[in-house]
Amino acid sequence: MKVCDNASVGALIFDDGGRLLVFDRNTDPPGAAGPAGHIDGHGGPMDAVCAEVFEEVGLTVAMAELVTGCWRPNRCRRLPGPRGVGHQWQIFRVEVVGELNPSARETRNARWLRPDELQALTQTTLAYARGHLTAGEFRDRPGIEPVWVQWLADAGLVEVSRDDLALLDHIAANPHHERTIG
Repeated sequence: MKVCDNASVGALIFDDGGRLLVFDRNTDPPGAAGPAGHIDGHGGPMDAVCAEVFEEVGLTVAMAELVTGCWRPNRCRRLPGPRGVGHQWQIFRVEVVGELNPSARETRNARWLRPDELQALTQTTLAYARGHLTAGEFRDRPGIEPVWVQWLADAGLVEVSRDDLALLDHIAANPHHERTIG
C-alpha cells in the first residue's frame, strides 16, 4: 500500500454562470467535491492540479490561480505519511478548455451547482457529522466531502460556523467512525 505524501491539490472550476463543477467520488472518502489528488508523482502543485483535472473530469487547465489552502487533518486511502494523518492542501481556481468527460472509475454524477445547491449539500454533510445520517446513507446520497466544506467556505460559496468546521475536521480525520446523535 502507498504511503501518503501529506500534500494535496484541489480545483475550483466555474462555468460562465458562476456554478461550480462537482462530482460524487467513487472512492473513499465519500462526498461531492471538485477534482483533487496527491502531489506526488506529478512534479509539483501546478502539474498535479492540471493532471487531476484531466484525470477526473477530462478537461484541460488553461489557467490556475492559488486561492486558498492550509493543513487539514483529513485521512486518505494511503498509509499515514511522515506528518501523520492529513494533507497540506493547495486549492486553485482554474479555467478550463475542452468537453466535460468524467472518469467512470473515479467519479459519478458530475454536475454544475449554484451556491444555494452547495449549501444544501453542506447541510447534508453536517447532518451526517452530527449523527443524523449513517455512513451508508451518506455514501448513497452524499453531501459535500467533509474536507471540501472548508474550501467552499473560503471561496464564499457556503456558510458554516467555526464549530461546524471543527466538527467536519474531526469527521475528515476519522471517516469510518460512526457518529452518534447528540
